[in-house]
Amino acid sequence: MEVAVNMSQVVLRSMRAEDLPSIEHIVGRTWNYEDQVGVATAVRFARIDTCNCLSRRTFMRVADIDGRIAGFIVANDLREPRRDYALIARQIMTIARLALSREGREGLRMFAGYERADARLRQAAKAAGKRYEGEVVLFIVSPEFKGHGVGRRLFGAAMDYFRQRGIEDFFLFTDTSCDFGFYEHRGLIRRCARNVSFSLNGHDQTLDMYIYDDATSHQLERYGVE
Repeated sequence: MEVAVNMSQVVLRSMRAEDLPSIEHIVGRTWNYEDQVGVATAVRFARIDTCNCLSRRTFMRVADIDGRIAGFIVANDLREPRRDYALIARQIMTIARLALSREGREGLRMFAGYERADARLRQAAKAAGKRYEGEVVLFIVSPEFKGHGVGRRLFGAAMDYFRQRGIEDFFLFTDTSCDFGFYEHRGLIRRCARNVSFSLNGHDQTLDMYIYDDATSHQLERYGVE
């Protein structure tokens, strides 16, 4: 259910350790894992996704509205990569638990397919002459807070981070399960595409996966830091 939002209530802040369960829950809801697998498996899918993204962050901002997480954005300076080994260990333990069940193993094959598709998209972008310095790793606004400018403020914060770091060329992965129209609206370029197929609980699925990219200066010239 959508809620009324006064943008003056929105506080952008760093992630806290106690935010992690809420972030995992939001990731799971965003990808609708509970509609595809059992609850316990869905929780583990969301944990793997979250840990994979957050473990390589060099920047993160959480949109906080009266103590509720309305959204978050994660970015990575590819020139100076870092790894959060506590999150990597959490991810590895979750993978080990998933490997014990049939639907868990199907999920691991799904994630492996995503990784292969992402790698091939990066190769295609490189063949097109793109050399990225930054990545928007994860960007989610909770459904009940969409349409109120929370996403614009989060994306603007990531662009300001790239500007401060001297990062001009950046990219992000997205797919047809996401609201990729946001990137189209902001003038990002769909650089290349690839599809990935997988099966969960006997249901065959196919997603189109994309790389979008742009220059930080173009984003800031067009939108500033909102």
